[in-house]
Amino acid sequence: MNSRLTTRHLGGILMLALLTLALTVVACGGEEVVEEVEETIEWSYSGAGGPENWASLSADNARCGDGTQQSPIDITGYELGSSPPISFSYRREAEAVTNGGHLISVRYPTGNRLGFGERTYQLESVHAHTPSEHRIDGKSYPLELHLIHSQTFGDVAVVGMMFEIGEANPVLQEMIENAPAEIGSTETTGILNARNLMTKDLGYYSYKGSTTTPPCAEPVDWFIMLEIGTVSQAQVDALQNLTGPNNRPLQPDNGRAIATSGSRSGP
Repeated sequence: MNSRLTTRHLGGILMLALLTLALTVVACGGEEVVEEVEETIEWSYSGAGGPENWASLSADNARCGDGTQQSPIDITGYELGSSPPISFSYRREAEAVTNGGHLISVRYPTGNRLGFGERTYQLESVHAHTPSEHRIDGKSYPLELHLIHSQTFGDVAVVGMMFEIGEANPVLQEMIENAPAEIGSTETTGILNARNLMTKDLGYYSYKGSTTTPPCAEPVDWFIMLEIGTVSQAQVDALQNLTGPNNRPLQPDNGRAIATSGSRSGP
């Protein structure tokens, strides 16, 4: 009796398995199932991934489209402010130079400080944009250097420096000579000391803005130095050969206050 029941059960299980297989084949219509893969577009400075499309490339980039304090802007309509002096205490050399495709970035260890009033920031990295992203009274420059600083609780401050064509800049030359041709990084030893970037004039323009690359995070404390440096045309060309033009277009200022700590000197 138990033997007959077991045989009957096994037969039923086999028939159910065959029926399930047949229904699966019918449901698929005998056709090959093709999985659709959504193409991911990375941000860039032109084409489908260009600045006008940054906000739509990722939900993380929403500020690139709906932010109200976006950078860069035209530094104009500024007023003399009562901001505290800015100070730099840069002592340590760079750790590495990275070719990220869009930017040549120099990374620094902890120990290089930016002071602004009672606030202190640590220098994280330095990179260049050619041509400049900001304008000053409507004028664009061949190169703009960004010194990225942060605090432990997340606040970000960026120091911007403008460069005219003239004598070659030795620190930028070190950046170019140590930048890998391919995307990647190379270790550096005892070079690219950021103190050599410091201007004699510590006057600056200041305003509240954002990062100029995705995710266009707000707010960022911007300090654009008044003193204009020099860079050779060969150095500008060398950087553009590595990254191509890499400047985000101007953004609306939306009535933001722009202050200056002194009178601009130089060209």
